[in-house]
Amino acid sequence: MEALSKKHLMCWQGHNITLTEQNSGMSFLPQIYTVLVNYKGWEDTIECLESLLKLDYPHNKIMVVDNASPDNSFQHLINWADSYFKNEPSAFAVLTRKQVLEVDTVALEATTKLFFYQSDQNAGFAAGNNIGIRFALQQNSADFLWLLNNDTVVDKNCLSELVKEALSVESKKKKVGIWGSKILYYHAPDTIQALGGKLSLRTFTSSHIAEGLKEAEIPERIQAPDYIVGASMFVSKTFIEQVGLLDESYFLYFEELDWAERGRRKGFTLGFARQSKVFHKEGRSIGSSSSGKKKSELADYHGIRSKIIFFKKFYPERRLQLFSLLMASVILRLTRFQFSRAMTTLRLMLTTR
Repeated sequence: MEALSKKHLMCWQGHNITLTEQNSGMSFLPQIYTVLVNYKGWEDTIECLESLLKLDYPHNKIMVVDNASPDNSFQHLINWADSYFKNEPSAFAVLTRKQVLEVDTVALEATTKLFFYQSDQNAGFAAGNNIGIRFALQQNSADFLWLLNNDTVVDKNCLSELVKEALSVESKKKKVGIWGSKILYYHAPDTIQALGGKLSLRTFTSSHIAEGLKEAEIPERIQAPDYIVGASMFVSKTFIEQVGLLDESYFLYFEELDWAERGRRKGFTLGFARQSKVFHKEGRSIGSSSSGKKKSELADYHGIRSKIIFFKKFYPERRLQLFSLLMASVILRLTRFQFSRAMTTLRLMLTTR
């Protein structure tokens, strides 16, 4: 990452004065910790990191958690960092289990901007993110956390736009706890993947707001989201302190819906930074296509399992309706000769708590 020039810092200080005087009362730009979870996706993670290191926002530290990848991902990431920071070796650090999980505060070098940690097991997306969240909160300097999928590339001003929105009078007035970005398809960068998500309590399905629209077609007013899409979740420290970490019952999927629902029941709302752009490859690490038409068995399994966990947790009175719809899905799969997937659904209906 190129060193920030004095002119650049002065520009940001001026920007900060405008923001803080009008919106937040803060005399400094907030400290951000960005968390990436890697699982067998080191090439995507490197591309994401290189875009993060070009952001125009200066106060951002990055934590990469490798979820025990079996493909030597972690070593590939360290090799890349060695090369990328060859003239600035203190810019990154490899953390030990004791530093991350057993010590309240790690003595960090001020120049360290990137941290790597390898978990000893793959306990899922939520668990991997929680490792990064706990580490950030232990430093006592984090104001916001940015949970970002590793198969994304971010626009240069992506983070600064999130910060600007988070410090706005409107966000404070509405008690916003999580903000989302404009998620665009990596391979079709003028097309929207999501501006947030909606949840149907009639069909027990979730959908993406504005999915498939061209960026130029986004209306001035958009639907209020029920949840922020997990590819980019910008979260306040206050939200985490009051609502808690991600629920690790979910291995994949529905973590963000759970967080939003818990936050809603604590009085928090959701926000959206219209000019914050994230380009998402979607589904790379779990073998699913962006369109969802070729959903892998792994994705299918965890999608059904997490759906059952979510609705049992928050809407137990709708349990019969949920199981009726799942049974209809089993019958449909049998008519399509998808016997393995039909049996998987049945097993999950009987065993998921």
